[in-house]
Amino acid sequence: MKKDLFSSSGIWVKGNLHTHTKNSDGLLSPEEVISYYSSHGYDFLAITDHEKVTAIKSEKIVLLPGSEISVGKGLLGDSYHILAINVEDNELLQKYKNESVQTLLNFVNKEKSFAIVAHPYWSKLTHSDLLNIEGYIGVEVYNGGCDVEVAKGFSTVHWDNLLSQRINVYGFATDDAHHYSDLDSARGWINVKVKEKSIEEILSSIKKGNFYSSSGPVIEYLSYDVNKIEVRSSPVERVDFISEGGSGLSVSLEIYNKIKRTKGKILALDKVEINHENGNETAYVELGNSKITIRTERGDITSVNLEGVNFKNYFRVEVTDHSNKKAWSNPIFL
Repeated sequence: MKKDLFSSSGIWVKGNLHTHTKNSDGLLSPEEVISYYSSHGYDFLAITDHEKVTAIKSEKIVLLPGSEISVGKGLLGDSYHILAINVEDNELLQKYKNESVQTLLNFVNKEKSFAIVAHPYWSKLTHSDLLNIEGYIGVEVYNGGCDVEVAKGFSTVHWDNLLSQRINVYGFATDDAHHYSDLDSARGWINVKVKEKSIEEILSSIKKGNFYSSSGPVIEYLSYDVNKIEVRSSPVERVDFISEGGSGLSVSLEIYNKIKRTKGKILALDKVEINHENGNETAYVELGNSKITIRTERGDITSVNLEGVNFKNYFRVEVTDHSNKKAWSNPIFL
């Protein structure tokens, strides 16, 4: 069955679901934070001050009420940090926080609200910690603040371990901004496909997984049909198809250029054909029943098509540009 979010009708909106103000440990007031994100082209924002809901309204940007709650302890001794999104009742949040992680998640996981596990790597959470709870829709695959401050911003291993057990959780890129020096802010976001820019549409689309995460690149198109995958993006250096265990595929400029130089011999490819048009190249590669089409523009990869390439249980797409900025699709289960 074909899966194709990118051809559906609607518009893309950009947002951040993790940020802090002076109401907890951020440097800016809530009004200043709203102005910051509005001026940086964001369409929606969740202010998630620690242990409290910051109640504020704005005409500049769509606001989702929320909070970052520290609760319980993982196997290695640190707390879970839970982003409670579209939750306004701070008193109840604090009540359930004092009971258990699962009780808090049960409270947050309602029809119009949801929970995300924040920065699993930074929090020392193990795979078992994430298996011991349920009722969260995703994990932070990238946290900009944790990345620039302590080099623990990426939690892709946590995510893939869950997906390998067919637990369908989404990957979120966020800021977790405190300082707003453009180092820990405007670093990670999600692009959401909606019919209109409203809080109801944004929440509904996020809960359905109709978004992708990014720290820079744009995923312009992604579709899956039986044994056929097509990805188009802004110019990047690498397109990775991540799947379970030893399954997957990486298409990089390094590999592409070696294929060109050796005419495929380096990978024992059955056929390599490269066409040139207006300074751009399209490479057709065959290995057994697998066919890979790679298009480059001005030396960067802009699309990859796969036919007959088999993955195990699921795949997700991750693209990386020359600045090592990434974008992540949500998983597609096979």
